[in-house]
Amino acid sequence: MSYSKSISFPVPPTGFKVSYCGDQPVPVDQVEQKSASEYDRGKSEATAFYQAEIRKLREEFAHRQEQLLAGIDQKTNEVVSQLDDRLPDLVVGLAERVLGQIELDAVKIEGIVKGMISEFANAEDEKLEVYLCPQDLCLLKAMANPQKEPTEESGDSGEGFASAIAGIFDGLDGDDALLSGFPNVKFFDDDSLASGDCQIKSRFGLLDGRIATKLRKIEEELKGDD
Repeated sequence: MSYSKSISFPVPPTGFKVSYCGDQPVPVDQVEQKSASEYDRGKSEATAFYQAEIRKLREEFAHRQEQLLAGIDQKTNEVVSQLDDRLPDLVVGLAERVLGQIELDAVKIEGIVKGMISEFANAEDEKLEVYLCPQDLCLLKAMANPQKEPTEESGDSGEGFASAIAGIFDGLDGDDALLSGFPNVKFFDDDSLASGDCQIKSRFGLLDGRIATKLRKIEEELKGDD
């Protein structure tokens, strides 16, 4: 029976009433079951949504972290590369400044000379020529002859002239007996050398012990030059 059909009564009806008009009522247990089902469905959808959001945030964070670490790694490599290029020059420059301020005495000079002589297999029998700067050679002579007093100028002009002439040729053949245990080693002065420099000539050639040469070798090793 359709509820859209109009019914006309000639006389107003009496003695009946309409208690409900619509769908059949749903039982309480079905309502509770449907509510629980909808709750579970909403919870599942919300969980899936937030899990997807968290996964997206993690991926974005990982990507940004990877970019940050890559940038740090690149900067680190650039700094290390710059240090590799500049460190040898810095080390050598500092060494030159420090060595330039060190005052050498006779003992240190003797140690330098003996250290270089020791590089020869048979240094005691080997004939060697050692070249030092005039200042270092004077210190070594003074240590070898501590009792020798400076020669005072005589009033006799002839003796003074003879002493001057002797001084011109003094040391041309080298000075020996400056180091005990090395009778075949002769010493010469060389104005081109600086304090602390030492060069030794032998039958094998020249052994260069100049400070500048040692610093250049250190610089080559630091730079990895062949």
